[in-house]
Amino acid sequence: MTTEKFERPERPAYRVLDVAGFYGDDDTLHVENSEIYFDGDPCIEMEPLNESARVKMSELLEKLDNEGRKAAEKAGRPYVGRPRTLDGALELASAIQRQEMAVMGAEKHKESISPVLRDDIPLLGQAEKRGRGRPKKFG
Repeated sequence: MTTEKFERPERPAYRVLDVAGFYGDDDTLHVENSEIYFDGDPCIEMEPLNESARVKMSELLEKLDNEGRKAAEKAGRPYVGRPRTLDGALELASAIQRQEMAVMGAEKHKESISPVLRDDIPLLGQAEKRGRGRPKKFG
C-alpha cells in the first residue's frame, strides 16, 4: 500500500465589497471587507482572492454577458458588455460621456419636471370638509 498525496482543490476565497455586506448560506451576515471561503456562485460585489475564485468569477461574468446579449438581441438594442478591467470601465464611462456631449456646440438642456401647485386645486387628502348631518338640497 503506497501513500499517495492527494491534492485537494483550492477553495474559492473572496473579499466582500458590498457596503451592506453579504448574507451567506450559513445564515450569517458577512460585513464589508471580510474575507470568506464561498463554494457557491459568487456575486458581483465580491473580489476574488485566489485562482479558483477568479475562475468562478469569470464564469459568472461570461454567463451574465451571454444573458445580457440575449436580452439586448430580443429588445433590438446593441449590447455593450461588462467591463473586465479598469481600462474597460474607463472606456465605457467615457463612451457615456460622449453620448451626453453637445453636438456641434449646441447646448443640451436637461429640464426637470415639477408639479404645478395652485391654491384652487385641493391636494389629495385635503378635501373641503362638510358639516355634520344631511347634505343640503340644491334646487
